Amino acid sequence: MRILLVLTCCLTIVSASAQSVQFTFDGDSTTIPHTIDSLRGISGLDINPATGEWHLVSDRGRHFVFTNIRNIRDLGDQSRLTVSEPTPYWFESIRYDSRSNTYFWTDEHEFVTSLLYGQSVHDSTRQILLKLPLPSSNKGLEGITLTSTGALWVAPEAGWEGQTRINQDTITFFRYATPTSPDPSVERFSYPINRCAFAQGDERVGGISEIVAVDDQHLLVLERCYDSVQKRVTANLYVATINEQTHILTKELAFDFNRQFPGNVCNLEAMAWADAQHQTLVVIADDNFRYTQTLRNQVIVLKRR
Repeated sequence: MRILLVLTCCLTIVSASAQSVQFTFDGDSTTIPHTIDSLRGISGLDINPATGEWHLVSDRGRHFVFTNIRNIRDLGDQSRLTVSEPTPYWFESIRYDSRSNTYFWTDEHEFVTSLLYGQSVHDSTRQILLKLPLPSSNKGLEGITLTSTGALWVAPEAGWEGQTRINQDTITFFRYATPTSPDPSVERFSYPINRCAFAQGDERVGGISEIVAVDDQHLLVLERCYDSVQKRVTANLYVATINEQTHILTKELAFDFNRQFPGNVCNLEAMAWADAQHQTLVVIADDNFRYTQTLRNQVIVLKRR
């Protein structure tokens, strides 16, 4: 009987740790109105639940800070916009580490993509963690996230150099255990990316638009494709499980935007947890400075099951 009880406990622990991460859409979505003319091209989002600050960044250089956001419609209230500043960066992602008071961000400008960090995005002493030529046209360093232990994960949009071919089904994520140390070491993890054979041109290689840590063993990965013939975006949110022994990420579907979200999904680019408990996820689309069926300041809220 004692052996049976021990075995039952072990099975319960394994079952709980292997439980999948799933999301539902509960009807909360909106389009941020253009009451703030510069609020365009949103490509990165980070939310600090402790201070209530929402940081939005544009792929044409602007950094925005909203305060006192109670729901996503408050993003259309100009009185809540406390910072709107130009920067020299064409952002793709931004994250804040409260333990070290450090911002991390990615920059993609013309033919070069970079990963930087500093005490602010205007920090003159900011450090460059990575800088390299674009592996493929408009496909640079796209997603970054921090875990609870301070590790920094980095995901390219479609792979590093040599990995952006349509027949290449595996790309590499980087993990820095101590990203701000003088000589940070990097670990490499394989990730199975979905390519977009139905798309045209450079879009056929697909794209990861953002990543977010669930915990030290799981990442959320947002993948999306654009079909210029049908003028349609397809997007899926995956939960990737980290295998520390093999350095392989396995993934399963956590939310299908085309099946579970009503209406047209737009060019989803930015993603962040809205709460410290990691139960509410906010996703924002990049309007590419235009307004079409798939290009607008769309905001979608997902709830964790």
